[in-house]
Amino acid sequence: MHNNEQKQILVIGSYNVGFTCHTSRMPVWGETLLGSGFSVSDGGKGANQAVAAARLGGKVSFLGKVGDDDYGKAGVLMLQREGVCTDDVLYTDAAKTGVGFVFLNEHGENCIIVDPGANHLLSPDDLKKSSIEEADIVVFQLENRVETIEQGMRLGKELGKTVILNPAPAKPELDHLLQLATIVTPNESELLILSGLDPSRSLSSEECRDLALALLQKGPEAVIVTRGENGALLVTKDGQTAQFAAPKVDVVDTTGAGDSFTGALSVAISEGKSLQEAVQFACSVGAFCVTKKDVIPALPTRSELTSFIATLQR
Repeated sequence: MHNNEQKQILVIGSYNVGFTCHTSRMPVWGETLLGSGFSVSDGGKGANQAVAAARLGGKVSFLGKVGDDDYGKAGVLMLQREGVCTDDVLYTDAAKTGVGFVFLNEHGENCIIVDPGANHLLSPDDLKKSSIEEADIVVFQLENRVETIEQGMRLGKELGKTVILNPAPAKPELDHLLQLATIVTPNESELLILSGLDPSRSLSSEECRDLALALLQKGPEAVIVTRGENGALLVTKDGQTAQFAAPKVDVVDTTGAGDSFTGALSVAISEGKSLQEAVQFACSVGAFCVTKKDVIPALPTRSELTSFIATLQR
């Protein structure tokens, strides 16, 4: 596909820098523990999704806010290296760049503390109408202020754009956002939270479909539920329901699988694929992502994805 035919993707969202450390347990107040394996990585759901889309060949720009500090500048340079347009990134000296502190135990389970920092200073006034006008597909997550997200989604809907909402981290009572979305991409726990239910319960395929159908009543044209090793479920306003199997892979790290899925979905749609084809494509990208550690280092290029799909079909 030639770039001039390809639709423009705009990701409005968060950039965080992540600090990861391994520990056998968490310290109690007043205690110091020795950890190991410290690493620093780029993250934030918005940045992850923008890079996922750019690596797959999407035409992508990112709109967000970072601190006027070394971490913010390094994050913007990373996005530029990945081929993401950063003309709409704003700097502020009123807060530091967003950070996440990730603690991993020997079972690979994590607990995370996030200080959103500059991400929470992205205001409705920071959203340039011209940026949304130039895009065909506008992607949102929930790591910025809700009123900013609502304003961006409203502009996108009014301008007739495809508005994708990845409702993560989820919160209940988001009906005002659901009615502005074209496509919503929750995982199972996010689907439960959006439905006002306990996120820790497990869902059968039937329950998953029923909850997705109920979300459709709130406004979106399609709901795509990512279900980990159970693949994905697509339900649409015009009555389609389709289950997609997840490719069988050896799972190393599931962090960022949802972000890779949403980024991939936006690229497939930008290339004119049907929703069914787009979900299948995004499932393959999610499967690739979980076979590697961390998020951005695990995101595939288009050629890596093509090779990966070929090995699955053997």
